[in-house]
Amino acid sequence: MTKSKETPVYVGQKAFINKDGKILVLRDRTRLVESQTGLDLPGGRFRWGNKLSNELKREVKEETGLTIVIGKPFIIWTNVKTKRRGVKSKLVLIGYFCKYKSGEVKLSDEHDYYEWVDKKSYKKWKDGTEYFEVLEEYFKNSDS
Repeated sequence: MTKSKETPVYVGQKAFINKDGKILVLRDRTRLVESQTGLDLPGGRFRWGNKLSNELKREVKEETGLTIVIGKPFIIWTNVKTKRRGVKSKLVLIGYFCKYKSGEVKLSDEHDYYEWVDKKSYKKWKDGTEYFEVLEEYFKNSDS
């Protein structure tokens, strides 16, 4: 019997950072292949053995230069990301309500554009991806 090679599943965390009623969205150049906007949120893959909150804070700091306060998780979703050379990875993502604490946005090499969006401006990021659906869910479930 031949064993099939299964794609590994990773756990990732995404921060919905609220600053004055607006949420930080990023453009990931690699996601432009998958969607028309490249919509992304700060955060990343969880490294086993570390505390979830520390990992999310580290990822946000690395990607944006911001310091945040992490609130409760509010949504879980799945995504398949196509990497270079067509390699795919399956992700289970956890989205957290977060608050801006300090810092100025300084993007890492992973992203080339950012915007603070609110209920009136986020719809221009509509691209048919799960990332937009969870952004929309955020604005339905928050006081922003």
